Amino acid sequence: MTVKSALKASVLVGLLGLALQAQAATILMNFDGVTTYAAVDEFYNGGTDSAGAFGVNYGVSYHDFLTVDGSYGQTSLPNLAYNGVEMAVANVAAGFTSLSFTSGAFSTSYMDVYSGLNGTGTLLGSVQLGSNPYAFAATSVTFSGVAQSFVLRGGSGQAGIDDVQITTVPEPETYGMMLAGLALVGVAARRKQRA
Repeated sequence: MTVKSALKASVLVGLLGLALQAQAATILMNFDGVTTYAAVDEFYNGGTDSAGAFGVNYGVSYHDFLTVDGSYGQTSLPNLAYNGVEMAVANVAAGFTSLSFTSGAFSTSYMDVYSGLNGTGTLLGSVQLGSNPYAFAATSVTFSGVAQSFVLRGGSGQAGIDDVQITTVPEPETYGMMLAGLALVGVAARRKQRA
């Protein structure tokens, strides 16, 4: 292999890597389309909230998260979500690699990130939420690896979140397409060398 061929191959691999990273989606969920005073439920999973309002399909399912009007500071307007029970769970079956949000709490509350669905598997990261419920503050959970759920825990109805932002993992078929494309580039390069 010549230096020129090696350079071309490394550039192609780099471009494929960038394309794969570009397939990861950053999703923002601000609960503003969810019916006020309803459970979020499947609103962000291609279904409805508990009042029947249809949402978008981001692949995120919320359990025991309820909405309320966002009279808890500018960043929570017009709606925010809070934990209707001591441990409210959101599942992202495809997985995610980052989580940030705004939050406020009446009592000690936490946001935990787990490797499995429904708050199972390994605890990857946790952060204590700000203690002022009327001044929502930007917060993020630092973790490494791929998570599938986040859990808002504290006293029932004591913590609120808004502007939830996650970075999802590319779907497995994306990897397959990228590998197939890399294989085709390799075949084309071999044919060119033989000619």
